[in-house]
Amino acid sequence: MKTVTILIFSLVIFSFATTGQVSEVVISGNFNNESFASFSKTIETLYPVQFFYNEKDVKSLVINGNFRNEPVPSVLYKIFESTSLHYAIKNNQIFIYSGEIIQPLFLEPEKKEPTLIEKTEDELDYDRWLTQQYELVNIGVPGSHKTGYASVYGTVGVYKSANTVPGCNVYTKEEKRGTSTDSKGNYTLKLPLGNHTLIYSSVGMEPTQRIINLYANGRLDVEMEAQVNLIADVEVLGKDKGNLNRVELGMEQIDMKAVNKLPKLLGESDIIKSTLILPGVTTVGEGASGFNVRGGKTDQNLILVDHTPIYYPSHFFGNFSAINSDVVNDANLYKGSFPAKYGGRISSVYQINTKKEVFTKFSGSGGISPLSGKLMLQGPIKKQTSSFLLSVRSTYSDWLLKQVTIDQLYNSSVNFYDVQTKFNFKLSDKNKLVINAYGSEDGFTLRSDTTYNYYNILGSAALETNLSDNWKMINSLSLSAFGYKISSASDSLRAFDILHSLQNYAYKNITEYTVNSNLKFSGGGELQLYLVNPGEREVPDDSDITPFYSKMERGLEYGLFASAEFYPSEKLKVESGIRLAGYFALADGEKNIYAEDLPRSEDNLIETIETKANSIDKHYVYPEFRFSSNYSVNRYTALKFSYNITTQFLHMLTNTTAISPTDTWKLSDEYLKPQRGQSLSAGVVRSNYLNTLEMSVEGFYKRMTNIKEYKAGADLMLNNHIETEILNGKGKSYGAEFSLQKNGGRFYGRLGYTYSRTLIKTESDFEEEVINDGEYFPANYDKPHNLNVLANFEPVRGIVLSLMTNYSTGRPITYPVSKYKLGDQIILHYSKYNEFRIPDYFRMDVSVTVDRNLKKDKLIDGSWSFSVYNLTGRKNAYSVYYRSKGAYYEGYKLSIFGTAIPTITYNFKF
Repeated sequence: MKTVTILIFSLVIFSFATTGQVSEVVISGNFNNESFASFSKTIETLYPVQFFYNEKDVKSLVINGNFRNEPVPSVLYKIFESTSLHYAIKNNQIFIYSGEIIQPLFLEPEKKEPTLIEKTEDELDYDRWLTQQYELVNIGVPGSHKTGYASVYGTVGVYKSANTVPGCNVYTKEEKRGTSTDSKGNYTLKLPLGNHTLIYSSVGMEPTQRIINLYANGRLDVEMEAQVNLIADVEVLGKDKGNLNRVELGMEQIDMKAVNKLPKLLGESDIIKSTLILPGVTTVGEGASGFNVRGGKTDQNLILVDHTPIYYPSHFFGNFSAINSDVVNDANLYKGSFPAKYGGRISSVYQINTKKEVFTKFSGSGGISPLSGKLMLQGPIKKQTSSFLLSVRSTYSDWLLKQVTIDQLYNSSVNFYDVQTKFNFKLSDKNKLVINAYGSEDGFTLRSDTTYNYYNILGSAALETNLSDNWKMINSLSLSAFGYKISSASDSLRAFDILHSLQNYAYKNITEYTVNSNLKFSGGGELQLYLVNPGEREVPDDSDITPFYSKMERGLEYGLFASAEFYPSEKLKVESGIRLAGYFALADGEKNIYAEDLPRSEDNLIETIETKANSIDKHYVYPEFRFSSNYSVNRYTALKFSYNITTQFLHMLTNTTAISPTDTWKLSDEYLKPQRGQSLSAGVVRSNYLNTLEMSVEGFYKRMTNIKEYKAGADLMLNNHIETEILNGKGKSYGAEFSLQKNGGRFYGRLGYTYSRTLIKTESDFEEEVINDGEYFPANYDKPHNLNVLANFEPVRGIVLSLMTNYSTGRPITYPVSKYKLGDQIILHYSKYNEFRIPDYFRMDVSVTVDRNLKKDKLIDGSWSFSVYNLTGRKNAYSVYYRSKGAYYEGYKLSIFGTAIPTITYNFKF
């Protein structure tokens, strides 16, 4: 603590100094009955200032006030106006003293009356909004409630925005009772009748309060304001608002403002690849599509855009997200705890939420990079009742490929586009209809005359109904389709079209009922119809190539779920649920029968029998248990635990390391059993009192059954006996994740380290159906060590410097270990499957984002982003392969991006 001696000494030393940099600092914050010691500590933490004072002078001083972008001298004037204390400023130091004013020492006059400024209508509205926290609000009708307790409920939103505040802490100053808002910003808090002061606080938001007189159950909606620091906010990637209170373990919330400031490959923000900075999330290599979560395969992740799954979430060989970042509001990644309403995948759920409705004003955004352009528009159709969102994006990358002199890329072409729309209709005070539509198409030709095209189509309609103040329901219909076409037409005798498609039609109901702040129920059900075209080859009449046709696969998946969130004690919060997951495999008219005591192969096919089309060929049903708990050790520390059982009926078939748009999808049937997952995780979360520093440690263990592996040389395309190429294996994954995160102020940083292993084995009585003699082997995506470091620094307002570094263990690979000669032929002998590893991976990216147009009322807000991907130019190995050089073989390392890649992007909004 600053002593009297230091104070007097400092005043003497700086006796001839004038007011310095502190005068340029502006403060924002809401302080309610806060001691001066606490106030000064908070300001010193958030801003570049330092206080010196005598404890006795300020012991009884209490700070009350809400400051918004207010200069330090003005704040000090308001604090000391009615006291006998004085202040003096030198550079970034503030001296508080009592007694006579030492006028000659400081040239800036103290307690100068601030100049009155005429306020605009918006500023007057803001002032009126601020005063709400000091006004008494009556909740309910007096005398209508006889139990002595009542519930106050409502929604916490963002001031002058359609966004809500999930994970906001709501608690009473008097009773010390509290709760948190759900994913939609809704809360319910049961309290004794009478007067209360409700405090609302959340990371990234200015705290606020409401003074209420509670007579009976009633609604209280509250708006909060985003925090405004001295330097414009440095947003948080992977933030978890209310993490200490949240019951879910391993859940990450992703803010698009933070994603947009990450270094960009090829100039585009990527909501999919942004997950790779999070602990427990990896990828098999550079440029690969999809991601792996806690030892899961890429197809084990359920990626939802609002209510609809997307099956191939990338453009341009995996280097662009299929979803335009401008339409994304935020995203939630569930790595450990799975709410019971989610099913169908065994590794993770990635919920991407598009922007909320805007009923009052028209706005837009866009961007231009060397390879792509995008534009997003949104606004009201009819004010206060309906709104729209429209996004278009396309690439124009062919000009760049024409500059490339590499033989393998000569005469190549790559292009994509996507269009997305969203409509919101407020049908009544209790009903809202939301309609989404999305379409995209990619096409590329690499050197040869063969062209590749693939598409995604998404659509949904959701009716959100408030049956009562504490009873809500969502009914939704959705469609998701994916397909590809591989064509060759230069020679009519060799021309062909290869087709594959997947369609999903779904209905889902989610119902939530809040009894009180300590008890909440949810439940519902869903039904999904799958149509899969395994593959066809169409050819012209004069072609020498044989056509190929297959039967359409059909399957019906259903799920019933129920869960409860409750407080067994003041410190313990629990969410438990059960989900009944079922699946009907529908017959396609034919069924292959194999010999029971022999390996499953075409040679052992006994017969193909006819079946009744669309009859039930196989029925699977499994109970899935979900449990999560949060034990609050104290205000700053929480212990968490979760247990989940999950099931997956849809599988992606690929015998390559990274997924590609030409992989095929396959439904479960009698031979391809559903994948099952059983996971256990535990962790501890701790933050400091300002929530500016957060640390978490999590451990997990997962067992998986019926993991899809493949026989050597498996043929997965155009195969009517695909079950003969696939093995049902078992796997286990375990590891630990460590995360350290710095929030707030001009610097944001996150360090994440993960140690994990994923091991798989196959079991069979037949040698050809066993890999590595039936022993466990590392999965293709097993990378034990993964380290990510992210740092964002804003030295001055409008300029953000970003650095991102990634290190990981090289993925497993099978190498030739010896050779032998058989006649004139040299034959290689390979190691056990995935016995070796490619070289370790390291990459550093940097970026500078410049937005120096700081005018408040500007027509267009533009910013420039300069990025360098792979700053060190390291040639990271994607794969290692060998070529014959006569009597010997030579190894080669394939790198996707073997040099530094600079990019410049211009983004704008209006």
